[in-house]
Amino acid sequence: MAYLEFRNIFLNYDQRTIFSGFNLEIERQEKVLLCAPSGRGKTSLVKMLLGFVVPEAGEILVDGMRLTGKTVNDIRRKIAYVSQDADIPRGIVSEVFASVFNFPVNRHLSYQETVLRDWLKTMSLPEDTLEKNIDALSGGERQRLALVLGILLDREIWILDEITTGLDQELKKKMVELLLSYDKTILVVSHDDIYKNQRLREVSW
Repeated sequence: MAYLEFRNIFLNYDQRTIFSGFNLEIERQEKVLLCAPSGRGKTSLVKMLLGFVVPEAGEILVDGMRLTGKTVNDIRRKIAYVSQDADIPRGIVSEVFASVFNFPVNRHLSYQETVLRDWLKTMSLPEDTLEKNIDALSGGERQRLALVLGILLDREIWILDEITTGLDQELKKKMVELLLSYDKTILVVSHDDIYKNQRLREVSW
């Protein structure tokens, strides 16, 4: 049995058919690049996995667990979702990270600010980023912080949705190589050619 399964998915949006009998299997720790023209449901697909979009028919399974209203929270705990909007809480960076790791679901994780400082260097972010407000950062800086947060949360599944849009070419290459080096199940949504010829299986529709 595959680790992630989309079985016979049907989805309509705004009187348009997005998916009609769609099937996809993804193995544990496989890296997949989702390829489709704009408006063909790439983001909808990953949001179905998170339970934010509900298909008209079909089923989604994660590690043999069927996604339902009762299991959605358990499944979300397995997933780190990083989008181009870098949707992370507002506030001072150091305080935001501390508060996230104080959530009951994350308290089993070891977190120290010194680790975050090391990641700032890895992500080419100045050390005083810790004292800045999230709202004062550029889009690219917020994206990199969101990536750090996703890595430190150490979830089994990573969804990376257009995460390279705010980065220059050198940083893009660095981030992609870093992320794909992890033994995680990774779903990438992107139009960026930086992912071509990488260790990803391309899924097109």
